[in-house]
Amino acid sequence: MYKVRYGTKEIIRIVLNHENKIQYSNINNGEAYNYLKKLHILDRLSKNSYVQYNYGKHWVTINKIIIANQKYYVITIDSSNYKCNRCSKVLVDSVTGLYNRNYWKQINNGSIYHHPYSKKDFSLIFIDIDNLKEINDSFGHLIGDKAIEIVGQAIKNSIRKEDLGIRYGGDEFIILLFNQHKKAAKRVTERIRREIHKLAVEQGLNIQISAGIACTDCLVDLEDMTKMADKNLYREKKTKKEQKEQNNKVNNLAKEIREIRDELNRKIDGKSKIFTGTEILELSQKLDKLIVNYLEKE
Repeated sequence: MYKVRYGTKEIIRIVLNHENKIQYSNINNGEAYNYLKKLHILDRLSKNSYVQYNYGKHWVTINKIIIANQKYYVITIDSSNYKCNRCSKVLVDSVTGLYNRNYWKQINNGSIYHHPYSKKDFSLIFIDIDNLKEINDSFGHLIGDKAIEIVGQAIKNSIRKEDLGIRYGGDEFIILLFNQHKKAAKRVTERIRREIHKLAVEQGLNIQISAGIACTDCLVDLEDMTKMADKNLYREKKTKKEQKEQNNKVNNLAKEIREIRDELNRKIDGKSKIFTGTEILELSQKLDKLIVNYLEKE
């Protein structure tokens, strides 16, 4: 028998019968029942044959087995490898150290129980990198991976321990903020942007992101929240694209104004060999029109 208490680094094993009574435990039954209550294990017994979740500093695995037509639950509680190492390695992204899409899917289908999420009171932020392709094309995919790593690090630096950072795939990230609403989610998003800028500058990179937010004040289902956040993200991308196109138009107008101004000055100064008053007037009118268009677009 292991001599253990809460916070132990040993592995605890408990076997329950179909009536949820302890049939075996490698600690005394009183302590075992305390663990079952403290970690909300009885609430997670289900028809699924396998359930895994983290609660506080403990990683809990529940296996349902059938012996002689009788149902039993084999419960493993491990605090020595919390969040990864032996039992959850497959759920963590190797580039960023954030949880990966496997973990997200497990939360969605209920196989993994992330305790704060059970409160149904959270905000979701969807992030992707605007210019990853440009970074890959200019500097290569190794630097592209570095950009993804920087975004992951910025997310970890900007959220609380109870919040979740997930690399959803490629250059897309999901953040779950528990007991936080839209205003707080906006503040966290801006904090992530600042942290990305700081880390990127240190590496001589320019990393731009877009973000969308959804909250449980209007949606509860995770999939619906993801779709809403994704929609808001692409709304931001569209706004950025339109602004970029507008800036390009303004810059092109400014360039054309400079060219016409220079040509007009040459004609007035007599540096152009052939010029007439009509040509100068036409150039002046064109210049005036361009300046008006420029001011309207500014």
